[in-house]
Amino acid sequence: MTYYQSFSSRSPWWVRLLAVMVSMVLLVGLFFFAIFVVVAVAILGASGLLLLWWQRRKMRKGMHTDIVVTDYREIHHPRPPFDNIRR
Repeated sequence: MTYYQSFSSRSPWWVRLLAVMVSMVLLVGLFFFAIFVVVAVAILGASGLLLLWWQRRKMRKGMHTDIVVTDYREIHHPRPPFDNIRR
């Protein structure tokens, strides 16, 4: 009867310890990177929303100040302005 021999049963103890340590470092690094990405996306999203809010606020405040309502009159020349051109 033959038994399946796994990697852990054929390798010395220090190789197994090294493999476990490297895998734990990679796992911790993956979690740190994931947390860093979540924080970075949250900061970018918040700054984007702040920029949109600021632009909308600026547009609302400037909406009433840009419109000028006044009386006007049309000026009609007695003849077209380019009739007296000398050639």
